[in-house]
Amino acid sequence: MRTSQRAAASRPFAAILCTLVAACSGGGGGGASPASAAITPVATTNPAPSSPTFCSGCVGPASMGYNFDTGIAAGPIAAAPPGSFGSAPAQLATATAASFDGKSGGYPANVTFPLIATSLKSASPGMGAAPSPDATLTIVGSPGAATNFQLVIPSINVNANFSSIEGLLGNSSGWTWGYSYVVAGAWRYSTPGPQSASFYSFGYETPGAAMPTTGTGQFAGLASGYVFQTNSSTILGTEVDGKAALSVNFSSGQVTGSLTQMQQWDGMPYNGPQTFLPWNDVSLTANLAPGTNRFSGTAAATSAPGTSFSMAGSATGHLDGAFYGPAAQNVGAVWSLSDGSKSAIGALAAKQ
Repeated sequence: MRTSQRAAASRPFAAILCTLVAACSGGGGGGASPASAAITPVATTNPAPSSPTFCSGCVGPASMGYNFDTGIAAGPIAAAPPGSFGSAPAQLATATAASFDGKSGGYPANVTFPLIATSLKSASPGMGAAPSPDATLTIVGSPGAATNFQLVIPSINVNANFSSIEGLLGNSSGWTWGYSYVVAGAWRYSTPGPQSASFYSFGYETPGAAMPTTGTGQFAGLASGYVFQTNSSTILGTEVDGKAALSVNFSSGQVTGSLTQMQQWDGMPYNGPQTFLPWNDVSLTANLAPGTNRFSGTAAATSAPGTSFSMAGSATGHLDGAFYGPAAQNVGAVWSLSDGSKSAIGALAAKQ
């Protein structure tokens, strides 16, 4: 196994293989790290060759960039479902509630959060949509040297335990990233067996009665995602990441935004500075449900750079999210895109 630190420390990059996760209980997770964190992706499943020119474990020509073989037989790749809002009781933010950075009322312990999640799974052949309305994440025990959490997504048969010595807001393994009241994260099953992938967000939600009803808010943060496409007899995936920006008009309930500077690692070289391939820019449009912290809407590609894993300019999808914090200081959401042949799922977290 080789782990290589990526040069673009201003961006997260989702990457994790199960064989690197001692507590993954048969699966693996992937996600992103905050802008201030060092980025440590997994680039291969095999030892590096003596004279490397392209990442070992990748499939196809170098022009495809870093990718992984899902092990799923080639077939239709479904558009991801709209994000499912978790059915478990919400954890509401208050002025004295705990926060993920510990600056409010301490760090969460022994608490279960409902997830907003979007998931894809093996359809044998191809990949199918997997709505996840009962997905949860539980922070287990009192945090000390490590944050222990349990991820449960029944629709893709996930029930896995993780431990991160770096907390939830930025870990080099890339499971999760976020801000004071919101966390986003990813899952990818990376060992032989039924494959699945999911992105999610959760946190201390803004009570409906505490949501602003006038004025506007500007949010900036990070986005990450997986992209899947057919290649010969199998389905390949890759990881993309970049910047997220959202603007909300609290009077009208309109939410607009974008994903920009979305990029895919090019897979080269093993040593030295690393470079990236451009991926699509994405526009986001949604509306707040009256009296709630939740919004739903659409995503659409606004560029088509023509790289192997980028999507056609006609790609569309979903955006589903919520506001977090006692005064809507943070936002988290899941997003998706499909152009009929490729499909992408992802998540974002942002703050004012």
